[in-house]
Amino acid sequence: MHANIIKLESVESTNLWARKHLAELNDFDVVSADIQFNGHGQFERKWFSSSNNGGNVYISIVLKPKNIEHLNELTRYSAQIASDVLAEYGIKSNFKFPNDILINGKKICGILAESVFLGSEFKGVIVGIGINLNLDEEELSNIDVPATSIFNETKKNVQKDEFLISFMEHFENCYDKFLEFGLEQELTYIK
Repeated sequence: MHANIIKLESVESTNLWARKHLAELNDFDVVSADIQFNGHGQFERKWFSSSNNGGNVYISIVLKPKNIEHLNELTRYSAQIASDVLAEYGIKSNFKFPNDILINGKKICGILAESVFLGSEFKGVIVGIGINLNLDEEELSNIDVPATSIFNETKKNVQKDEFLISFMEHFENCYDKFLEFGLEQELTYIK
C-alpha cells in the first residue's frame, strides 16, 4: 500500500483538515481520525462519530490526478470499493444515489467527494468516507436516519486499522484503471 495515513485523535472534520493542508499533502495521503466533532456529509448533514467499541472509519483521501476525465464517477468508485470490502465481512450492500451505502435500507457508509480549485486551476479532490464498523444499537439510535454497522449486522468487532488497510489496498489497486477508463462495473442501486 502506497498511501500515507495521517492519524489524528480528534478533528472537526477530516475533509476540512485535508482542505486546509492540501498544499502540503501528497497524492494518496489519507487523513484518518478517531473522532470527528463536526463531520458532515452532503448538504452539511451531520455525521455521528464515536470511538467506542473499537472505533469506526472516518477518513479523507487526498487525490491529485493528472487525468480528471472520470472524476464525476469518483463517489461511485469509492462506493464500489467500500461495498467490495464490506463483502469480505459477509455484508451485502447497495448503493443509494448519490453517495450512501445501505444494508437492508439502513445506512452504513457515506461518501463526500469535494474538488478543490484555485480560480480555474484544479488542485485536487478530497474524498471523505465514513463507515460504521463498531457502532452498537444505542449509538446507532443517535443517527437521524436508519443506520447500521458491521458490528450490528454480524455481532463481531471489526479491527479498524485492518479494515482501513484493506480498503486502501482495494482503492489503490483499481485506481489507475479507473482514472483511465472510468467505472467498469455498475453498482447495485436502490431508491
